Amino acid sequence: MKRIKEHLSIAIAAAEITKTMDEQQKHCSSTIQQYYHSYDDVLEYFKSMGDNLKTMPTDRKRPASPTNDLVIKVETKRPKHDQSFVEIQSVVDVRKRSFSHWPLKQPSLSQMIASGFFSCNVSDRVICIYCNLICQQWILTDDPSEVHRILSPNCCYVQSNLVSIMTPTKVILNETPNGASSTEMVLAQACNKAFIEIPKRHSTFVKWPENKPAPPVDEMVRAGFFYSGTGTIVSCFYCNGSLQNWSAKDNPTNEHARWFPHCGYIRQLCGDDLYQKIQQSKQFQKKSGISSTTTQLLIPDENTLTKYVAARLDLPESQRLLNTFRLSIVKRCYEDQLRLKLDDFPSDSDLFMACLILQKQIDVIDGKKENIIIPSRKLRDIANKNKEEHKTFLNTTEPANTAELEKSQTTIPSSSSHSSVCVLCMTDEKCLACMPCGHVATCVPCGHSLRTCPMCRQAIDSFVRVYISST
Repeated sequence: MKRIKEHLSIAIAAAEITKTMDEQQKHCSSTIQQYYHSYDDVLEYFKSMGDNLKTMPTDRKRPASPTNDLVIKVETKRPKHDQSFVEIQSVVDVRKRSFSHWPLKQPSLSQMIASGFFSCNVSDRVICIYCNLICQQWILTDDPSEVHRILSPNCCYVQSNLVSIMTPTKVILNETPNGASSTEMVLAQACNKAFIEIPKRHSTFVKWPENKPAPPVDEMVRAGFFYSGTGTIVSCFYCNGSLQNWSAKDNPTNEHARWFPHCGYIRQLCGDDLYQKIQQSKQFQKKSGISSTTTQLLIPDENTLTKYVAARLDLPESQRLLNTFRLSIVKRCYEDQLRLKLDDFPSDSDLFMACLILQKQIDVIDGKKENIIIPSRKLRDIANKNKEEHKTFLNTTEPANTAELEKSQTTIPSSSSHSSVCVLCMTDEKCLACMPCGHVATCVPCGHSLRTCPMCRQAIDSFVRVYISST
């Protein structure tokens, strides 16, 4: 009789879980259907535009291949799972360009882009056009993706792009001032899967031309490169970025991070400090090279700005937008763009999205400052509420159950290892956590050559660079 009751309770619990999952699925499907109903004309607009990204000229020649496009696509790759919502590439490109004048170092520009937000070009205010979440006053420790996921869990972008990579079974906390960027996950999805293993990349350099100088092969391989077999072109196994025209004094790791800053592998290999120094050096060189050939508009006063805006309102695209937005909206977008960036919109798509974002701000905020979320305050309020609920729960549970819970917590074995050396190469320090298991067992190059954790053999979905304190 007791066993029958146990089976019955299990069946009831399973039915409740199935019912909850069905309700969540229906809710997600509902939000997705609302999105397509609301933005069907927007999607058609972007699909018809077919805008091309503007590329900056570089002093290092790159091969004439589609590698540059692949670099952009890498950071938006996601694990294979059921998706009902897919953001079109034109919208992704506009979001990236909206952060061209992002004022903060942390949270970083790349974090904001990956989290699905668009910049409103008002201080550090951002918005998600799919769920209308507006946030401002970010602080150093804020994680935009986590904020988006917690505050708007039913957003179709969150459901399709953030949930699957933001639910690891363990949490890695890094003892470093740059913790926000350190905890970024890099998916275990390389563009060139045939060369994820170090020996295979190393073997390709046997065919390197003898009369062509190059850095040491070990350094090239460690930086993620394999030889393409053509000229002096090498490619990254992870982001597929390619470089050529090498000299013996070049540092492959630095060059990789310099020209392909969005590559997740090279970011983890460099670590926060070196990566930031390389990017700062790159920005300094770019400013020095562009200062004499700037194409920015000269707007000395408001009268000049008014004339520029009036001229642009007469353009055919501006007139076409008046069928969707009020004249004041289009005018304000031109004013903000010229005043802040001293340049025209890169494309008609950027102008359209600027109008949409401004319209949404007006509708959502509606003159009420409390409708603009301050992430740190909101999350603190949620945490305090959870603490109160937890205290209430503990007060209502039996003392025996609490004692058993404390006993079980004290008997959890530690997963840390006594050695800090990579278990594969036995040379470099281990600094890469496998997700979702959370085991830290290898250095960055060795870790990315694996597809299962060397400690528990669980499949690896992504990697997190961790910093182990020596104290």
